[in-house]
Amino acid sequence: MESISKSPFLKGSNELFLIFVLGFVFIFLASKYNLFESIVVFVENYGHKGLGLLLVLSVYASFGMGIFSLRRWIELENTVTLYRKAEDDLEEKDRMYRALFEQSNDAVIISDGKKVLDINKKGCEIFGFGQNRPHNASLMSFIPGEYLPELQLALKEVFKKGSSRFEMRYQRPETEAIDMEISLSLIDKKGNIVHIVVQDITGRNNEKRLEQENQERMKTVLDNTLCGILLIEASFRKIVDANPVALRITGYSEKELIGMVCHQLTCQPGEERCAASPFDQAGDLSESIIFKATGESLPILRSVVPVSIGGSGYFVESFIDLSDRKKAEEELLQAKLTAEETN
Repeated sequence: MESISKSPFLKGSNELFLIFVLGFVFIFLASKYNLFESIVVFVENYGHKGLGLLLVLSVYASFGMGIFSLRRWIELENTVTLYRKAEDDLEEKDRMYRALFEQSNDAVIISDGKKVLDINKKGCEIFGFGQNRPHNASLMSFIPGEYLPELQLALKEVFKKGSSRFEMRYQRPETEAIDMEISLSLIDKKGNIVHIVVQDITGRNNEKRLEQENQERMKTVLDNTLCGILLIEASFRKIVDANPVALRITGYSEKELIGMVCHQLTCQPGEERCAASPFDQAGDLSESIIFKATGESLPILRSVVPVSIGGSGYFVESFIDLSDRKKAEEELLQAKLTAEETN
């Protein structure tokens, strides 16, 4: 914004102020030397020739112009006051926004899509510029070569839709690589001015990778265990996950088993008590039966443990097939009975 000293309002008001001062000096001198009385006498002596009327009109016209000039000067001074106040408000807002720009925890870049017009302290820190601000540097120079297609696509999208984003991995000079989320928003469509926020998401991505690794590790353990395992949603008792052993024992495919209510596996047809009542003996080992896809029943040894995952309640039901053991027991009992009959 230009300085107020260059405003035409101030220049005009200075001229009016000078005229006002000179007029005041003239009135003071005219009063001191009785010039007003001389003018009145002159007007009275030459009034019959029309000159007096002309002079009277001239006096009134001069008085009117003086009042108009004074009023105009007051209006201009008020305008200048408002102008100065608006300029002060703009300067205050500019200082406030500049402070927010500089103190942001994320890197902030202002660009025209080609060059960097401005960058904050955090941006200089992340991209390794220190205190040297890379004004008018190419925006492409901030992006690793393999991510340039993503940047060009994001710029096309922001000019078309007003916002866009993409992620990249940036290797900082002489330090570790960091993951970045680049968010672009259009702030001046006419000038193609883009506001770019670069957020360090390394910690967030590390947590995601750690969680994924834990899930993969747990899945590996569950898939290779010797017992069948079912994950059951606590509210509606629906099966939401099953390991390969559970699928093999029950004879159901994963698509058939997921979504099935648990009593369809562990209760006789028509007996749905377990679907309505809680697992009172959760955690205890108990013998039960499970119904295969063919309708055949198998004896099992089962255990049910309540767990919380993501704030929701589940039951983890694990079981082993006792059919071989039961068959062996029956054969042993039959052999014992046969031996007793023989004796």
